[in-house]
Amino acid sequence: MRIMSNLLILFFITISAFTVVYLKHKNRTMNINIEKTEKKLAFELNEHKRLLDIKAKLINQKLVNIDIEQSLGMEIPSKKKIIYLDLVE
Repeated sequence: MRIMSNLLILFFITISAFTVVYLKHKNRTMNINIEKTEKKLAFELNEHKRLLDIKAKLINQKLVNIDIEQSLGMEIPSKKKIIYLDLVE
């Protein structure tokens, strides 16, 4: 009877030890996945901020051009309409 109780206790200790090792392994893999996801999210947020900055610059440039055109009553020529003269003789 004493041997059976000792084997039962040993069985529960062994099961709990394997459970602890398994849970630590799962925790480690989940933390690695979380870090990868956070890095990806940080990269995408930085890319989004960069694109928003580009968008704001383009909108600002367009609004400045419209304001100049309206206040001066002139049209800003596009690159296709600009003629460069070679003044070197």
